[in-house]
Amino acid sequence: MPTARVRHTCQTCGYTSPKWLGRCPDCGEWNTFVEEVVPDGGTRLRAVAPPEVVSVAEIPGEAEPRAATGIGEFDRVLGGGIVPGSLVLIGGDPGIGKCVTGETRVLDPVSGSWVPITEWSRNARPVLSLDEESYGLIPRPVEIFHDRGVHSITEVKTRLGRTLRCTLDHPLLTPEGWRPVRALSPGARIAAPRALPYFGSDAMEEHEIKLIAYVLSDGSATTQTTVTTASPEVAADLVEVARRFGVTLRVYEKANSSAKQFRFVQPREQRSKARRSVAAALKSVQAETGLTWAAWARAADVNYWVLNAWRRAGCTPHEAQLQRLAAAADVPLDRLLPEARDRAARQSSVMRFLEAVGVRFARAGTKAVPECIFRLPRPQLALFLRVVFSCDGSIYVSRGKRPGVSYSTISKRLALDVQHLLLRFGLVAKLRTKSSRVKGRPYRAYELQLLGLPQVGRFLSEIGIWGRERARATIAGMPQPRMPSTHFDTVPTGARFWKHLQRVSGFASFKRLSATAGVIIHTRREERPLARSTVAALATAYPSGYRQALGAGDVYWDEIRAITPAGRQRVYDLSVAGPSNYVANDLIIHNSTLTLQVSAQLAEQDRTVLYVSGEESARQTRMRAERLGTLPSGLLLLAENNLDVIVQALETHTPALAVIDSIQAVYRPDIPSAPGSVGQVRECTGSLLTVAKGRSISVLIVGHVTKEGQLAGPRVLEHLVDTVLYFEGDRHHAYRILRATKNRFGSTNEIGVFEMGAHGLVEVLNPSAVFLAERPEAAPGSAIVCALEGTRPLLLEIQALVTPTHFGMPRRTAAGIDYNRLVLLLAVLEKRAGLHLAMHDVYSSVTGGLTVDDPAADLGVAVAVASAFRDRPVEQQVVVIGEVGLAGEVRAVRQAPQRVREATRLGFRRAVVPRATGGGEWPPDVEIVSVGTVAEALAALLG
Repeated sequence: MPTARVRHTCQTCGYTSPKWLGRCPDCGEWNTFVEEVVPDGGTRLRAVAPPEVVSVAEIPGEAEPRAATGIGEFDRVLGGGIVPGSLVLIGGDPGIGKCVTGETRVLDPVSGSWVPITEWSRNARPVLSLDEESYGLIPRPVEIFHDRGVHSITEVKTRLGRTLRCTLDHPLLTPEGWRPVRALSPGARIAAPRALPYFGSDAMEEHEIKLIAYVLSDGSATTQTTVTTASPEVAADLVEVARRFGVTLRVYEKANSSAKQFRFVQPREQRSKARRSVAAALKSVQAETGLTWAAWARAADVNYWVLNAWRRAGCTPHEAQLQRLAAAADVPLDRLLPEARDRAARQSSVMRFLEAVGVRFARAGTKAVPECIFRLPRPQLALFLRVVFSCDGSIYVSRGKRPGVSYSTISKRLALDVQHLLLRFGLVAKLRTKSSRVKGRPYRAYELQLLGLPQVGRFLSEIGIWGRERARATIAGMPQPRMPSTHFDTVPTGARFWKHLQRVSGFASFKRLSATAGVIIHTRREERPLARSTVAALATAYPSGYRQALGAGDVYWDEIRAITPAGRQRVYDLSVAGPSNYVANDLIIHNSTLTLQVSAQLAEQDRTVLYVSGEESARQTRMRAERLGTLPSGLLLLAENNLDVIVQALETHTPALAVIDSIQAVYRPDIPSAPGSVGQVRECTGSLLTVAKGRSISVLIVGHVTKEGQLAGPRVLEHLVDTVLYFEGDRHHAYRILRATKNRFGSTNEIGVFEMGAHGLVEVLNPSAVFLAERPEAAPGSAIVCALEGTRPLLLEIQALVTPTHFGMPRRTAAGIDYNRLVLLLAVLEKRAGLHLAMHDVYSSVTGGLTVDDPAADLGVAVAVASAFRDRPVEQQVVVIGEVGLAGEVRAVRQAPQRVREATRLGFRRAVVPRATGGGEWPPDVEIVSVGTVAEALAALLG
């Protein structure tokens, strides 16, 4: 195949370059280069077919009917359905309504950091994502961080003690596929990572790691650094830690207790010696440079008498003063012995270190593992956990001869941190809460548990614990259990699992299955789970990728214990390259489905639809289709991003509709640039356009969005296609508006309103009722208007707040309303209606997250502002319609009777309309109040 090359051409002077340049070296203009694809070596890129020129009279005059998808809101925006042979580009913020709160922590598998999701707004970190075919966790890059604003959230708690705070529509992985939280209930099994074997590379000194562990366990680091312990191993180790920090350890006996308190102290004689060393260094530098003490003090901007105290060893300068002294004398800082200055300070080296890592001043109930610990290499992280468990942990054998490891603390955050760190070593710990009363007061502790010989044995080999010789000896002599436990670490099966096993085993009996796999299966109930090791043995005996993923994958099937509302909070999300999921709060969560819904609807009408996924496997796309509750036979899936293969599939199957998800993932192999580049996106779209027009195939192209919310790729992309659809709306709200910003076959004024539900995007058939559902009663500053979006009237609430200004310049804020329009209306109210707003702040917004540009909303904005200013509510069942002119007149608007009918349908019984509208055919049972000016409208509504 002939190849092509990419060049960049200046649009001002025509200068060409093999790479993009910010400034043209020929004409000097900035940002004028565009990418072009040209033949390599003068050859043609593709052979051109002979032209087929026909007479216009011979072309069939009957237009092919549009393909109605059955999704009314989608068809409305397109103008009645999809036009055969059209090319439709659709984009918008991915992950609509699927978000988590800001404190949700996500693992960076490269650095080992476990930080809140909001950190991804600052740095483009990778995340761990689940391959839904192998159930393996793989590091993936994050493409976009999303701030979704304030939403209603719910709290999901699991049997292992994990908590996720997210929106109700956030999907979690279940054995049946991805399900939104609103569709789940307590008892449902959800996917969590079995192990997170990712460690950092930021090594620390061993004594530093131990000090942090001791202080987080039985220690305190407020005014003094102390550790309380009864363990002789810990006591001996504390002496070594103190020596490495250059401090001494004082021991205090505790009354009626075998435990002792160990205090890290800086010896007074060491501080005195350090002050003398700093004084000697100052004298040496002064003698060497020849500066007088007074001149040196002036040059360093320090007090002369204070400098005298320093050189007499009465005290020492702080770090910034020492740096200024070195700079003024033009000598290296080391000449003034900054280490000695640190030793001379009242704050000991232990205190300085603990403050630097963020552990000092933490109270017992608020302790947390500092960030530096999460980034440790594997051996040092094991050392940290060994010290923590040696202080506050225990290893035991229960009366039932069951071994266990436990860890207890009164800090929930610390317990969650330790639970996560255990997961780095493949140890799945359960967190439980223990409530009691101590000295008459309620006391709550958080305990981590590892139960069973496999878990305890792994803990002892990977991490270890000091002391507890008897328990360790008992556990070492215990035989391995004959059968795995089916109490916790199980795999949910269900009808699909058993039917699949019966098919591949030739409908073998349970006895035969057990003998072949080397396991014991007594009975079978579809709802009964199997031990993970049993599933792995079955997968080995009867090879299957499905069972192999269940038995050997990285998924632990946790169980939901409670789902409770948790108020409203700002939420966030990540767009992940490849599989659309990531690990957060040690659970696997999903990060839209409209194109798949359109495909399924058309396929159910006996039409062939080809869904091309360039970012997901065919199995992953099937799982999304299962969540929508439909798998029509006419829906064909192709997991491919090579354009030549995609074009061949289109020409072979000639579907009624082809979906390309997404155009940024598709590439032409003859163009030497990466998928998603300007040249690739433009050329691939051009090729799809040729196929669409030549074969009369409707093509729906999914486009990525930029961080600014705009469609990614060259602007020429929007000129190539016939229709551009875009999801818009305030991301702080749950509803999304589908709007056509370009439509060669219909109006661009129509909108569709959607909400993410349990089975994908759901049409909002009555948007007016939805937008007015939470309107407060008898609240000043609220007015109802009827805006016209295309042919659809929408009732919206305009809210305003007017307060006296506390600054010289009053503030004007508009959300959903054009700012300049608001300022104009305020001027009209001031001049024509006598409202003195010059010394007041005015805030105005449209509820529901919509943007209103219909002039008919002018009068509603003016009424809302006047209502807030006078602190008088507008009657609840009144709708206000009219455009306001600069003379204060209320002008007529189009289709006023249709607007009033929409208000009447929702129970409104009074409408304020422009007098110039005329008689019209007003609906019955509604009082029409005709006004000619803003002043008349205010008098009629506010008195």
